[in-house]
Amino acid sequence: MKKNKQVKADEYYQVGPLKMARFGDKTIYQSNFYENQFVDLQKKLASDFDDIVIQIDKLVDKISLMVSELPAEPILQRAWTEMAMLHIGVKSEIETNSENVLSVRMLDYLQSIIVSVLPNSTLKPEVSESDWIELNNAVKELFNLINCKYHICHTAKRKLLNPDIDMDEEEFYFKTQMYWCNVRGERYHQFQEAHLSDLLLTHSGVIEEHFGISTKQLISELMKIQDSLMYGMGNAMKDMQLFQKEVMACAEDRIMQGEKFDEGEDVGEFLRLVIDENNWGSRNEEICGRLLGLDLFDVAKVTNIPEKLLSSLSFGRGEDTEFFAEGEYRGWPLRIWPVFKRPFVKLNSKYYCFDLNSLFDNFYRVMQRVIFSHAPLYKADWNEKQKNISEELPFKYLNKLIPGSQEYRSVYYRSGVGKKGRMEWCEADGLVSYDDHLFVIEVKAGAFTYTSPANDLPAYVKSIKGLVLNPSMQAQRFVDYLLSESSVSIFDENHREIGVLSHSDYRKITILPVTLDSFTEIAAQIQHLKSIGIEMGKTPTWSISVDDLRVYSDVFTNPLIFIHFLEQRMNSFLSEVIQSDDELDHLGMYLKHNNYVSYANSIKDTPETRVNFHGYRLDIDNYFADKLNNPELASPLIQKMPVRLMEIIKVLSTNQQKGRTRISSYLLDCAEECRKTIIDNIDLVLVKQKETQRPFPLSLYGDVKLTVFCWQESCFPRNETFVLEHSRSAMLAVNDATRLVIELFYSNESILEKVEWSDISIDEIPSLELDRLNELANNLKKSRNQKAGKLGRNDPCSCGSGKKYKKCCIDLNLS
Repeated sequence: MKKNKQVKADEYYQVGPLKMARFGDKTIYQSNFYENQFVDLQKKLASDFDDIVIQIDKLVDKISLMVSELPAEPILQRAWTEMAMLHIGVKSEIETNSENVLSVRMLDYLQSIIVSVLPNSTLKPEVSESDWIELNNAVKELFNLINCKYHICHTAKRKLLNPDIDMDEEEFYFKTQMYWCNVRGERYHQFQEAHLSDLLLTHSGVIEEHFGISTKQLISELMKIQDSLMYGMGNAMKDMQLFQKEVMACAEDRIMQGEKFDEGEDVGEFLRLVIDENNWGSRNEEICGRLLGLDLFDVAKVTNIPEKLLSSLSFGRGEDTEFFAEGEYRGWPLRIWPVFKRPFVKLNSKYYCFDLNSLFDNFYRVMQRVIFSHAPLYKADWNEKQKNISEELPFKYLNKLIPGSQEYRSVYYRSGVGKKGRMEWCEADGLVSYDDHLFVIEVKAGAFTYTSPANDLPAYVKSIKGLVLNPSMQAQRFVDYLLSESSVSIFDENHREIGVLSHSDYRKITILPVTLDSFTEIAAQIQHLKSIGIEMGKTPTWSISVDDLRVYSDVFTNPLIFIHFLEQRMNSFLSEVIQSDDELDHLGMYLKHNNYVSYANSIKDTPETRVNFHGYRLDIDNYFADKLNNPELASPLIQKMPVRLMEIIKVLSTNQQKGRTRISSYLLDCAEECRKTIIDNIDLVLVKQKETQRPFPLSLYGDVKLTVFCWQESCFPRNETFVLEHSRSAMLAVNDATRLVIELFYSNESILEKVEWSDISIDEIPSLELDRLNELANNLKKSRNQKAGKLGRNDPCSCGSGKKYKKCCIDLNLS
C-alpha cells in the first residue's frame, strides 16, 4: 500500500500543548492537553481574572491621567500621522497586522479619552517622545489584555461558577465583545456618498430648516473631509514641492540678474524675501498649515458645514460624562465609545475630524439623534420616511443585480395567525421573482442595538432577533402560505388581488431579511446562532445589510452569475462547516472555489475539526480601493472560466425563456476540469464540423449528465431526430435515467447567437425504440473504447459509466 506523503508545514509554532501549523493559506490549530492539565489551567485562569481586571483598571487610569496632562491636538495629530504612515499601500484589512490595528486605536480610543476626561488646569507644553512612547505602550497593553487574557480568564471564571455554562453562547459573547472593541469600517469608502444619499436626502427639509444646509450640500462637505484625510497630506506634499520649485526658480533668476548673495548670508531670509516680493505669503502659510499644522483636520477650514451642526456633532475636552461614569467597565473599550456618539472633537474653539471610520460608521444614526434633539416632533416623520426608503432600497439594488425581474411591493395575504388559528391579513414587504427564483423580502429599518454586549448581552441578542429573526419568521410565514396550495393569490393593501403564484414555478426560494444598519460579522454566521435562541427555520435565509447588497450590485454584471453565487451562498446556509466572520468572504470563496461548501467539506477531516474561513476578501478590497481612485473601473471580480462558457452565460442572460437560470447554474456548477472538457472542445468541434459537414456532439457522464450540440447553418441544418436519438443513446450507454441536452447555435463567424435546451428521460423512450437505441448505445461505447486505446481490466471504462472496464464494456470489445 502506498504511504501518504508527509507534507512539511510552511510555518510551525508550539507553546506547551498548543500547536499551530500553516500550510499555504490554511492554518491548523491543535491542542494536546491532558485532561488534568486542562482542568488545572482553567482553575489558574479563573483565579487570575480579578487580577486582570485590576490591571486593566490601572491602565485605564494611567492613560486617562497622561491624556489629562497633555495637549490634545498634538496627541491626535501624531496618532493620525502614524496611523496614515502604517497604512500606506494597505488596501485590505487582510494585509494589516497588530501594529496597524494599534495605530487605529491610538486615534479613536484616545479621542474618546480626551472628550471624557477633564484636562488639568496646566498642561505640558508639548507631547515629548517619551510621553508618546509611554502612552502608546499603555494603550497597546490595554487592548492586548482585553483582547486576550481578559476574555480567556473571564470565561474560565464564569465556567468555574457555573459548570453547565453553554460554551456556544459563551463563544458568541466573546466574539461580540471582540467585534465591539476592534472592528471598524462598516463600508467601503467608495460607497460613503451613496450610503448617505440613500438615507439622508429624504430628510433634507428638516436638516436645512434647523442647520441652514441642504442634505445634498452636507454630503458634499463630508466628502471633502474624506478627501482631506485620505489625500490631503499627499496633495500638500505635491503643492509644497511645486511651491519650492517656483521659489527657487525666482531666487535663481535674481542671482542670474546680478544680485549678490554672500556665502555667509541667511538663505532662509533670502527665500522669505522672494516669497514676500511675489505675495506668496498666504500660499506658503496655507501649504504649511496642511503639511505641518492641523488644517487637514480643521472641519471649518475643509468644509462649509454650519457651526451649529458642527457643535452638535462634537464633544469638547471632558464633555462626555458617560464613558468614565462610575460602574463596571469604567473607561474600558467595552463601553459605548464617545466617538460612536459624536465624531468630531472641539479643541480651543476649533472643530476637528481625525478618523473617517468614526465619522461615517455611525453618521446616519448620529444625525438621527441630533435632529430629534432639535426637532423632537419630527420623530414620527423620520420613522415614516425611514420605513419608506428602507423598503425601497432592496428593490433598487436587486433591480441592478437582476434586471428584468418582476417585483411586488407590500404584498398582503391571509394566514391563520389569529386566536385559535383564525385567518387574518398579513403583509410581506416584497417579492422579487426572476425566472425560477423567488426572493421573499422583509426589511427592518430599526437601529442595531446601541448597547455594548459586555454591558447587556440579552439586549444585544434581542436586537439581532428583532432585525433578523423576526423578519425571517415573517417571511417564512409567507413561504408556508405559498406552499400550502398549488397556487395562491396575493393582494395589495386594499386587499385587491394583484397576482397568483405557484410554488411549482420556483426552483429556489430565498428569504431575504435586509437591514439598514450593518452588523456583517454577526449576519454572516446567522445560521450558527441556535445556541442563543436564533433558529432560522427551514428555508435558506440570506441576512444582509443594504451596504453589502450595494457592494454586490457593483460586483456582479451578469444576473445569472449572481443567481449562481446566491445558490452557492444558500448552500453555505445549510452547512455546518462554513464559518466566516464576513459576508464578503463568501463572495471571495465563491470566486476562488466555486462550490465552496464542497471544498470546505473536503478539508474537514474529522467531525470535531473547526474550519474558519478568513482572508478571502483580499481581491474585493483591492478592487474597491482602486475604484475609489478610478470610479469608472470595471469589476474584475469574476471566476476564471473558458471564454465559450462565458459566451453561453451571456446569451442565456438575454434570453427570457423559463428555466435559463437552471441551465446556467448547471453549467457553472461544473468543476474546472469538467468545464474545460466540454467547453474547450467547442472550438475544435466547430472547425471539424466545417471540414466534415456533419455534427459532432459532446457528452459528459457521471455526475454531469450532459450532451451538447453545436449547430452552424452554413454547414448543415439542425436535425431534431439526430438530437433525440444520439442523446437517448448516450443516456442508455451509461444507464442514466435522465440527461440534459443543450443546443448551441453559431453564426458563420462562430459567434454564439442562441441557446436552447431540453430534458430527456429514459421513461419517455417508446418501448418499440429501446432495442434499436440500445444497439446505438453499444456502438457508441465501442467507438469510445476504440478511441481510448487499450485499457486494463481495472481501468475506468472509457464509455463514461464510472465503472471499471472489466465490469462494463469488456464484453463489447471481445465481441
